[in-house]
Amino acid sequence: MNKTQAFNKIQTACGYVFKNINLLDEALTHDSNRVNDRAVPTYQRLEFLGDSVLNLVVSEYLYRNNQDFNEGQLTNKRKELIESMKQIQIAEKLNIKDYISFGQSVRREQFSKYHSFVESLIGAVYIDGGLEETRRVIHRLWELSGNSDAANNRTYCVIS
Repeated sequence: MNKTQAFNKIQTACGYVFKNINLLDEALTHDSNRVNDRAVPTYQRLEFLGDSVLNLVVSEYLYRNNQDFNEGQLTNKRKELIESMKQIQIAEKLNIKDYISFGQSVRREQFSKYHSFVESLIGAVYIDGGLEETRRVIHRLWELSGNSDAANNRTYCVIS
């Protein structure tokens, strides 16, 4: 499968079409590609951003939809939703390993941190489409059911 086909598949799987496809390319480029060219943009900076955006979206949801939770309960629930095991499940659901560009020094079958690319994908969506689009993608990927908040005309999730 060529890069265009791969990008179309991952965009369909995550439910977001990039305006700037270079951001998706960066989000799916492992740093092993920098061996011969240190200027090649890789997933790591987007992963950093995506981690923060994921924390924000999940924290906001929990705050709005769990009025009876104290800070400790909110923290525990957020940890459950953003932990690496959950991101591993999402990476597997997206088949993200099939779309990552590795340099020659890394064997795809030996690499195990595919969940890091879920956060880089979130960071890329955030840069490309903003917070509302990112919120929608996170809700979709985490399979959270929607509940309308009429005051803000936004969709928030209910987690039991």
